Parts: sequence; C-alpha cells; structure tokens
Amino acid sequence: MMSPWSLSQAVVGLLSVAYLTGTWSSPKAGAMTVRFGRGPVMLGFTAVMLCGLLLTLFSSLWLIFIGMLLFSAGFFAAHSVASSWIGPRARRARGQASSLYLFSYYLGSSLAGTLGGVFWHHYGWNGVGGFIALLLLAALLTGTCLHQRLK
Repeated sequence: MMSPWSLSQAVVGLLSVAYLTGTWSSPKAGAMTVRFGRGPVMLGFTAVMLCGLLLTLFSSLWLIFIGMLLFSAGFFAAHSVASSWIGPRARRARGQASSLYLFSYYLGSSLAGTLGGVFWHHYGWNGVGGFIALLLLAALLTGTCLHQRLK
C-alpha cells in the first residue's frame, strides 16, 4: 500500500481505465469538426485537458480521477483532430507531412516527459502540473492564432 491513499497496486493499475475516455472522445471530436470546424474543436478539447489537469492538483482522489478522465478525453480528441488536419493542409507530400507530424509529436512528448521529470524532482506533482499547464496554454495561444489566420 502506498501513501497517501493506501491504494493497492491492483487499484492503481485500474486507474488506467481513464484512457478509455479516448475511445469516446476521438470519434466525438471527428463528428464535432464537421459541425464546428477543426480549430474550435481542437481548442475546446485542449481546454478540457487544462480543466482535467487542474482537477489533478486537488488532494481528493475522486477529483484526481475525474481530472484524469477529462485530461485523457481531451488529449485523444485534440490529437485526433490535429492529425486529421495534416492531409487537408498539406498541398503536396501528404505522407511526409503526416510523418513529420508524428515525428514532432513523439519528439515533443519525449522532451516534455524528460523535462517533466526535472519539475517532479524539484517541485513534485504541482510543478509537473504547472509545467503541463504552461504547455497547454501555449497550445491554446498557438491554436487561437492559427485558427484566426485560417479564417
């Protein structure tokens, strides 16, 4: 049993059920892009990620789990919208454009994961949460600017 909630390893493993929200949110995001457009949907689900992240900063296990659900749903939806945007935006070499997106996605997650470890070491979960919040705010700002430019 691990502090502070004294959860068994089996229960901690069950927390990964939160990832199942992606099976709902990804197709939902696709349907929403038809109605609202890619930009607003991607920004909306990035905001959902930020809300979920903020809930993980509380000490209540239930709020943390709800935050995990929201963050996962937002992440998988935003990622599916972003990756679906590549083909229509690329005028030529669509395969290479998709490949470059995936390369950037994995490079960014590797760098952010490594830097997250530095924040964890110095500031604990609140530091990691603050770091991720800054990344999400940068994504919202970038997405808003791109959406305005594409109008």
